[in-house]
Amino acid sequence: MTEDSGDLFFDTVTLSNFALAGRLDLLLQRYGPRARVTPEVLDEVLEGIVVGYDALKDIEAAVESGSLGSTATLSAEERGIYRELLRVFSPGEASCIACAKARGGIVVTDDRTARERSRDHGVAFTGTIGILKAPCLEGALAPDEADAVLKAMVDTGYFSPVRRISDLL
Repeated sequence: MTEDSGDLFFDTVTLSNFALAGRLDLLLQRYGPRARVTPEVLDEVLEGIVVGYDALKDIEAAVESGSLGSTATLSAEERGIYRELLRVFSPGEASCIACAKARGGIVVTDDRTARERSRDHGVAFTGTIGILKAPCLEGALAPDEADAVLKAMVDTGYFSPVRRISDLL
């Protein structure tokens, strides 16, 4: 499965990386409503807004306008997966994995354990670096611009495994 097929279920951290760097537009342009936000992730985003991360208001506004897709409450199947995953993960990550599994989507997370559990469930995944790299490979984003976005993310607290996206191309 590639990023071009299925919905992408963004966990709070990866979504926040783009919002805090002021580049939520990259997700909106590339994925639009295919970029899904579960109610549990939105609750975590709202918690971030309450403690002072005002840039996260852009996520809330994008969900309200429909620019980012939102998901309805979890189905019975999704709740079963979610309940199991809550033993290990936050509600946001657990809901993303559950929805992606049940709906044939992709989990977007940088959390190693969430990636391993996604793999165990047969769920495709990507993360912040993959999301920045993909449009560069397609020529939709210049490598130096991706590097600048990554630097802005690091400056706002993202612990990146790489220093530059251009080194990966």
